[in-house]
Amino acid sequence: MSDTIRVLIVERESLFRRGLAGCLAVDAGLEVIGSAATAAEGYALADQNAPDVVLVGTTLADAANLEAATEMRRRFPALATIVIAAHESDDELFAAIRAGASAYCGQDVEEDSLIALIKRAATGEYVINEQLLDKPYVAARVLEQFRTATASDLAPTSAFAPLTDRELEILKKVSDGLTNAEIGYALGISAQTVKNHVTSILRKLAVNDRTQAVVTALRRGWLSIDDNPAANGTLAGARAKR
Repeated sequence: MSDTIRVLIVERESLFRRGLAGCLAVDAGLEVIGSAATAAEGYALADQNAPDVVLVGTTLADAANLEAATEMRRRFPALATIVIAAHESDDELFAAIRAGASAYCGQDVEEDSLIALIKRAATGEYVINEQLLDKPYVAARVLEQFRTATASDLAPTSAFAPLTDRELEILKKVSDGLTNAEIGYALGISAQTVKNHVTSILRKLAVNDRTQAVVTALRRGWLSIDDNPAANGTLAGARAKR
């Protein structure tokens, strides 16, 4: 990433879009590379312009609530997503955590606070984790997911496991020793998309290769190889395919 943080705005209300752009323009370290009124336009702009951070509203006509934020994370796993809610709620914060959002705030967020969120999200931080400190109800729901998860299930995306469901699914297949092409074939996606997801996984876990990512996930309980008949060759396979 360059010194300048490239930001995409996806928000239905044109006046609020312009206000966001004007707010960010005061910081020389930020560049608004586009704005969109619909999720479809946002996906196209993200694909064309490769932003570092996307600000996503929750009232889009073609993707209400967290739909657009979730899809942004699925299509562009390396893109930091900040949800800007029309009406903040604990339920929506929980959904934002599940969606893999880097941060969550309301439309009344202070300019300085928003700029700080963008800069932290661009470095790979999950600022949304801190919001749990003041939201015991949401924290309890996150912890309950871990208590009810079975050994054979993928660990749920949460503040404690900052990987999306798709990333955990891919990491599980990496632990099985599959190549990017093999994973793509199994999941019905391209090898390049798998590669993008793996890059995002390495960045989030702050590791250098696929083997380290698998080891980190196993140690933290996000993956289980107990039900894998090829468990003895898992790490060797991951090393061979990295």
